[in-house]
Amino acid sequence: MPIHSAGYRGWDGTRVPGATRWAVIASTGVRRTWKSAWLRRMIFFAVLPTVFLAIPLFIFEQAVRTPGAWREVVDFMGVLPQTPAFLESLNTDLATATPEEIHETRHQVWAYILLTLFRYPQSMLMVLVIGIAAPPLISSDVRSRAFLIYFSRPITRLEYILGKMGTMVFFLAMITTMPAMILYLIGVLLSPSLSVIVTTWDLPLRILAASVMLILPTTSVALMFSSLTSESRYAGFGWFASWILGYVMYSIVMGLTMVSRGSLEEPGWRELLSPYHTLGIVQEWVFGTTTDETVFVPAAMILTVATIVSLSILYRRVSSPMRA
Repeated sequence: MPIHSAGYRGWDGTRVPGATRWAVIASTGVRRTWKSAWLRRMIFFAVLPTVFLAIPLFIFEQAVRTPGAWREVVDFMGVLPQTPAFLESLNTDLATATPEEIHETRHQVWAYILLTLFRYPQSMLMVLVIGIAAPPLISSDVRSRAFLIYFSRPITRLEYILGKMGTMVFFLAMITTMPAMILYLIGVLLSPSLSVIVTTWDLPLRILAASVMLILPTTSVALMFSSLTSESRYAGFGWFASWILGYVMYSIVMGLTMVSRGSLEEPGWRELLSPYHTLGIVQEWVFGTTTDETVFVPAAMILTVATIVSLSILYRRVSSPMRA
């Protein structure tokens, strides 16, 4: 009858550097989450808005060479949501504009198109992708007691959280950062010369900043919901409910305001009732299409507080099995 030693036995496998432990957790989460057919479809459809929004880029660059085509740009942009800064740029007459005015108009048009990509199709996809990918990331570990396996190894709570966040960052970057960078490169390739990089060099940095503003708070809140329950469907319900209720509340307040005052007014502080509109305010400021700090500052504070509170709750929930 064999006798098994219960003493310490050394690890004979490949050792991973301590600084990359979180990456192992993240890559495992990516592989598991990628098995979802619905998620793969959403990643594929995330490229389609890039193709659509490449059309106004092409028309604009043609208008730079042939100013008569500028009216086609204005007509095409009419089907997209407008902002005051962009409407002002449409008043530029390319036929008589100086090179400096053309460069400024190009920067405004490109920034507006990139904002449209972030603000509308990719934000909608973001809500759906997080609703599929985030709920089981921690709730499944709570249900299966996988914490006992994770923390029986030299893995800290911070590394565990970073690994789970890394999974979400990968998928959200696939539907936000990557399509936006591709759209920017398309604009560079369609332009008369590579000198446009000099006048639009800040747009890739704005894309990265807008991605961080989108990914960090949404990922923190979604993982917080996942850590609060062992049932992923409850976490998914909490995620979708927060977005739907916020949008409904904003719509109701706007409707009541319009009825009481008899006219449609600027949303102002009412946008802060909706997570979707709050993110939009910050993204508009990042891309420079608005400079109204009276709304941006409260929106940025709300996102910062939501991120800090969510991460605090998440850290405490992850620590609970170690205190048991």
